[in-house]
Amino acid sequence: MMHGHLPFLLARVAPLMRHVTHLYHSATRVIELGLYSLQMPRRKPGQRYLLRRERASGRPRRHKSSSQQHSPLLIHFHIFKNAGTSFQWALQQGIGSRPHEYDPSSPDGLLSPKQLASYATRTSEARVIFTHQAALPPPRIRGRKVLSSILIRDPIARIRSIYAFERQQVHSSQGAVKAKELDFKGYVEWRLACSPAMFCNYQVYFCSRTAFNKKDEGTTETHLRTAIANLDLIDIVGTVERYIDWLGLAQSILSEFFPQLKLVVTRRNATSTSTNVSHAEILDHLLKDLGFALAERLLECNQLDMCLYQVAEALLIRRLAEHRVDIPLLKAYADVSKNYTEKL
Repeated sequence: MMHGHLPFLLARVAPLMRHVTHLYHSATRVIELGLYSLQMPRRKPGQRYLLRRERASGRPRRHKSSSQQHSPLLIHFHIFKNAGTSFQWALQQGIGSRPHEYDPSSPDGLLSPKQLASYATRTSEARVIFTHQAALPPPRIRGRKVLSSILIRDPIARIRSIYAFERQQVHSSQGAVKAKELDFKGYVEWRLACSPAMFCNYQVYFCSRTAFNKKDEGTTETHLRTAIANLDLIDIVGTVERYIDWLGLAQSILSEFFPQLKLVVTRRNATSTSTNVSHAEILDHLLKDLGFALAERLLECNQLDMCLYQVAEALLIRRLAEHRVDIPLLKAYADVSKNYTEKL
């Protein structure tokens, strides 16, 4: 009896197998599409509409470059008598516009990074800002590519420069009056008695100051560590004594964001005609002018600044190498190679 139904059953099995195979392939396709959609990035609302319009117009989609998205802004943290005026003039000539200067009206005022960022936002046309009173670290500003620079100086050479500057000043500030009245030794004694913060680790104070860190309270190893950490966050760090090398580093870094920039070496607001005085010569003159006891006291008051100076010099050397600017070893080998080939 079963043999009579076998042809009928076989005729039914074939279409059934075709349906099962079709369902299998359909299910496989659905799973594959689901997995693919999970891997694709989700589009923002309205993005499909924009893509359809771009395809219909035949125009490729435009992406903003980093320079369009982030307008460059250089902030120079200007320590008094640390070649900031020379750098400001070089930038003005190179960029074609005068840098903005932003400081509170009070000589002892302090700008927080947030206040500096607010000013930069209000003056969006500013390409360079110079400030004596902004606290580190450099601020982050939405829509701007913030670059930063600073110069550190041999503290004893800086003190000499302050004295020479105040002797030449037309203004009748207390410091200018005393500088004209007193010789260098008398002026140093007066400063250490009346305003020691100006002559004692001032650069460490400058690089570590906050609203809670008062200038007259002195500086400690903790302030030095903070100052060093803040220097690490600045793009263009160097020393006044190596100003030309530092300017070369500034040219290398800034030209990426200011393509037409060409920085020229010049000396502005300088009070000394000598640019290559060694540390030994500075100390020798200090001992002759102040005597051993006062010179020792001044050196002791600036030990932290001397540490910060060495850090700044090390950062300059490192970043010159990172940007392949004036590598002494390469230059030495190039000179030897040139001399060798000339003899052949």
